[in-house]
Amino acid sequence: MAHTSTIPGTLREVVHAGVVFAVLAAAFGGPRAYAQAPPGRHTVADIRFGVIEPPVVAQRDITIRAPTRNQEPSERSLECSGLAWREGHLIVTSDRHGHTLFTCPVDLKTLSIGRCRRHVVILNEQKLLDDAECIALGNTRGGSIVYVLCSLSNDNRELPLPKRRHLLRLELRGVSPFQASRLAVLDAGTVRTALSSHFDAIGVRPYRTYYAASPGRGRNTYRWGNVEGMTFPPAGADVLCGMRNPLLGGRAFLFAVRGLEEAFTTNDPRRLKVVDLFTLDLGRRGISDLCWDERTKGYLITAAKSNGPKLDKDQPFPPNTLDSALFWWSGRKGDRPVLFAKATDMKLEAVCRLGSSRFIAIGSDEGDVSEGREQRQTVVTILDFTGIRPAVGRSRQ
Repeated sequence: MAHTSTIPGTLREVVHAGVVFAVLAAAFGGPRAYAQAPPGRHTVADIRFGVIEPPVVAQRDITIRAPTRNQEPSERSLECSGLAWREGHLIVTSDRHGHTLFTCPVDLKTLSIGRCRRHVVILNEQKLLDDAECIALGNTRGGSIVYVLCSLSNDNRELPLPKRRHLLRLELRGVSPFQASRLAVLDAGTVRTALSSHFDAIGVRPYRTYYAASPGRGRNTYRWGNVEGMTFPPAGADVLCGMRNPLLGGRAFLFAVRGLEEAFTTNDPRRLKVVDLFTLDLGRRGISDLCWDERTKGYLITAAKSNGPKLDKDQPFPPNTLDSALFWWSGRKGDRPVLFAKATDMKLEAVCRLGSSRFIAIGSDEGDVSEGREQRQTVVTILDFTGIRPAVGRSRQ
């Protein structure tokens, strides 16, 4: 949808975004709630590397090195991209380990974080995951179903690699010892195709960022976008996903997908349907993870800015100003997400509630090879968070 070039840039973006929001509402049937919860008062905490003070109760560097695939003996550091909780353990996904899940024990009585362990779950090299960004758990009789979704993005050379569109499903019977079975991998490219169609219709530009070793003439390479969060709402068969980029008028995209189990049952990825698409205001940040939080009856969201393109040869790159933050959202599209913590010197990539306890875990990853940040370091931080209290004034975004 075109917009007039006589409107100044910032205002033009807002006007265009307003039109797009109306189009999205019309296309997907108007407002839809993904939860119900009252708003509340809040204070904004500062979370810092190496600082243990309320609401932070524990923090540990859990980085270990492991092979990135079955036929590659060289080891790389864990690059945390997603977290889930099962049987006293964090289940950790890594961007760079295409065949492996990691587990990390956490003692909720002593608030001690144990050492990470790796578990090879994919033996077929054709089924590897590349840029595995999202993890979500569903329940089944006697265990859990683990879903892991890759980012759907192009790599830093603009290549649309099939393994970056893989969606994994496995049944997890136990964590210690680790027992996984009935593994399957599907091509989730149908989801990207559907999203691309909607983005084209509303004029959303694909995401680009700088890659110094690009073989082409341009160094700001085409990545399409990045899906980085996935969770199951409290009711319904849909799975809710969040995108780090692109943004629309500074707002982050979320979308709902239906047919997850049907796609695996029939081995037919065409059963995956995008049934909703909308945006949230996270202060010009994209979503790096999200999860449904049963304790607070809302969603926990980690959000951060992206590198974006390099526009000047003297511009420091990659930037260290990704402005990571934690939000709580009611699940109603008309409600603004509530900022409750900021991370000054950490890059937040993952979040989950630790069972029914009062604690949540966040995972930070100080590296991202796709965007030129090579210094991988995964830190788990445990926060005491039991909800939002009645609002006073306006939160800083």
